[in-house]
Amino acid sequence: MIKRVIIEKAERLQKLPPSPFLEAERIKKTLRKRGVEIIDLGELYPDPSLREAILSSFSLKREEFFASVDPHEWAELKIKIADWLEQKYQVRVNPKNEIFPFAGKKKIIYDFFLSFLNPGEVVAIPDPSDHIYKGGSIFAGGEVVSLPLHERNDYLPNLDTLPSSEHAPHFPKILFLNYPHNPTTAVADLEFFKESVKWASKRNVLLVNDASYNEICYDGYLPTCLLQVKGAKKIGAELFFFYPLTGIGFGFLAGNKQIVSQGEATAKVFGYQLSHLMLELSLLILKNYSIIAQQNNLEFAKRKEILLEGLLNLGWKVKKPKAGPFVWVKVPPRYSSVGFARMLLRKAGVLVSPGFGFGEYGEGYIRIALNQKTEELKKALERIKEHSHIWQRRYRPKKTNT
Repeated sequence: MIKRVIIEKAERLQKLPPSPFLEAERIKKTLRKRGVEIIDLGELYPDPSLREAILSSFSLKREEFFASVDPHEWAELKIKIADWLEQKYQVRVNPKNEIFPFAGKKKIIYDFFLSFLNPGEVVAIPDPSDHIYKGGSIFAGGEVVSLPLHERNDYLPNLDTLPSSEHAPHFPKILFLNYPHNPTTAVADLEFFKESVKWASKRNVLLVNDASYNEICYDGYLPTCLLQVKGAKKIGAELFFFYPLTGIGFGFLAGNKQIVSQGEATAKVFGYQLSHLMLELSLLILKNYSIIAQQNNLEFAKRKEILLEGLLNLGWKVKKPKAGPFVWVKVPPRYSSVGFARMLLRKAGVLVSPGFGFGEYGEGYIRIALNQKTEELKKALERIKEHSHIWQRRYRPKKTNT
């Protein structure tokens, strides 16, 4: 008789907290079976219209989609990226060894942590933040120390709360930042990045900033980046990603040549290779960047204004974003972020992301993604307004300008 095998999950999986997003998926399935149309404002899924400026000039033949990439074309892409960085941010990098293009941000983050973390070594990660940072650290065998982010501090971490000596417990090997920030939409100025570079250099800490949301910005605001700081390449690197702007998963890691080359080497161990299709799309994005950014940012700005106006008219407390495709909203008193998000989904058929899903200090907020056109956002606002009496009996804050 063959006995059933008892299979236990790896300890690293057991360290991950349960995700509140999984419950949302179960509720969505139940509602859809009942014929309810869900308006998904949870995760960022850019609609296909944002790609039109790229695909309209796309001329690659079908038989060339999955052709292997010629080394000369790979080098050409790196040169184009270096030119783009210099033109956009006045940052100069060596295309030969300080740039690594990739397709898909999650994989490059996992590869990064696998490249530099030994079991038990520590990564300092802001809280709240994208759960991929914590997951990548744990899967690499690392330990995570949280940097609390508070509204009163503009959601910027206080680095002085971290251990100051490498001999102290929980001293970080890596400081992983993310500005413009997901989920709070906070931005960091050049002075903050300068202080972060000084802090990391003094303590021999590897510094990385995920600048994935730099290319979506509003009202004339231009986000700064880590690599604009003099000396940043000596101790750190930065991750750029065009998916939020275009819906195409092209990005690159740039900065310290040892960090970049090791990340590229780890990716190659797992058989990573940019396809010819992605290479051509990447070149098109860089070539037409000004047009793409202008058109798509106008669309995101319309969505932002529609959503902010509607939520403020309902009396909600909303943080007005300067950059990024999200809006960060305070939930009514006596509600948890998970409970309020669950109610919006069940009562109004509107899916949002509970702040607690991004960490302990995200509690009390929800994140709304600008991933739908204005018509859908207006429909979502009407549904929310229709059911707002449920919480407005206890929630009548004064309208505030943010």
